[in-house]
Amino acid sequence: MRPFASVLMALALAAPVAVQAQAAFERPKCPAADTTPGAESRCIRDVRKQWQEANFAALQKTGLVFKYMARPDVEASPAAKAVLEQKTEGSFTVRFSVAPDGTVYNAAAVDVTDGMAPLAKLWADTISQWTFLKTAAAVTDLEHRRIYMYPADDDGESTRKAPGSSF
Repeated sequence: MRPFASVLMALALAAPVAVQAQAAFERPKCPAADTTPGAESRCIRDVRKQWQEANFAALQKTGLVFKYMARPDVEASPAAKAVLEQKTEGSFTVRFSVAPDGTVYNAAAVDVTDGMAPLAKLWADTISQWTFLKTAAAVTDLEHRRIYMYPADDDGESTRKAPGSSF
């Protein structure tokens, strides 16, 4: 019994380190020095759009059809709201699975960059509420990626639409 307890203790001590470890955010290259006004803003919109389209394409490949798609309620999460208000840049992935009855299970935020944990948790909790039409079999390890970037020449463009509001 003693070796078993040692193994459990080692796992317990190792687990928090793995959970707390966060990746540093590497900002995609945008032409901030371009002479065209708003070039960086356009580039950031393009990056966000690429991530949105990649999420949609990944879901399309599975054949899953949404029945209900909850939206994150930033007002209900002061910590997540603070991340947005401080314009913290970063990204994360929410990995989840869908049961044959269409319910989501095992939604977890992974690859969370520094400072994004509250927002990642909000998205994981929100995705847990999604439902899909029934499927013949479970669909596992789906990924929904999010990126948050703000231009240096911010003219209010990035705040006109809530940063977490796009699919």
